[in-house]
Amino acid sequence: MVRDPVTGASVPTLTAADLLARTSLTTQFAIRPLDLATQPGVGLRSADLLTLAHTIAQEAQSGVDGVVVTHGTDTLEEVAFFIDEVAPVALPLVFTGAMRPSWATGYDGTKNLENALRVAAAVPAEYGTLVTMNDEIFAAWSVYKADTGALDAFAARRGAPYGRIFANHIELAWHPVVRQRLGKIPPLLPTAIPILMMGIDDEAVLLEQLPARSVQGLVIAGLAAGSVPPVARQHLLRLAASGLIVVLCSGAVSGRTGEDYYYPGAYADLTAAGVVIEDHLTPRKARIRLMLSLSLQVPYVPFGREFVIPASL
Repeated sequence: MVRDPVTGASVPTLTAADLLARTSLTTQFAIRPLDLATQPGVGLRSADLLTLAHTIAQEAQSGVDGVVVTHGTDTLEEVAFFIDEVAPVALPLVFTGAMRPSWATGYDGTKNLENALRVAAAVPAEYGTLVTMNDEIFAAWSVYKADTGALDAFAARRGAPYGRIFANHIELAWHPVVRQRLGKIPPLLPTAIPILMMGIDDEAVLLEQLPARSVQGLVIAGLAAGSVPPVARQHLLRLAASGLIVVLCSGAVSGRTGEDYYYPGAYADLTAAGVVIEDHLTPRKARIRLMLSLSLQVPYVPFGREFVIPASL
């Protein structure tokens, strides 16, 4: 982003080559800059995600050692998770961005880009897609934007590992865990998948008016532990019974859905109707996984159930 001299607005202007020219690493690595979408992240379409995935796959065939993606921070966590799920290549993939535009005091884009290049050059592909911001490294599935303007805006879900960068030293506090990814780019992505946040005594009147055929899937962000108020619960049961794929997750940024642990059978009617209980993903990432499962015509598998723990651990 640069500041428009007439309107004062921040406008996407700098190219990948422009960004690289500001770093000190252009002589240390052989870097090929590519420009794809240049609009703000809020304007991204599903086709842009597919273009990015195909571009990464194509570049991987040319023998590159890693890929860095610069991205708007409002949608970075979703796109990074999407790429982590579908990338049919085994090479380091690192996302980064800037919390402040290039004209602002404390601009962080150059440092974040240099860190991303270092991580992509040094970290094994087994770690999957990573995100680095403010000298920290996150797994794509666990990272989320916790603040709208702070330089340390990105965080990991509580209990999820993350790494640090100290000058040229990369410190990863975890070993990669082998898990089954889709590894396949879908032909298209369904987008008629709303997210509905629950609140106290929520009657979910939008669900009352919602015929199952008008949407392709539904994600419910329940009360903190994943609970759903009684009236809204009846609407979910009706929609799930009609065949609509409904994914229920916690509205909190960290922690598993807790009702079934402390109150056994609390989800019995929902799961019997076909509602999927998602323990690990935020609502926005659950929506990405639901988009992929519908497009690839595979069942939605709650994240984490497919982890494979090596016998040696």
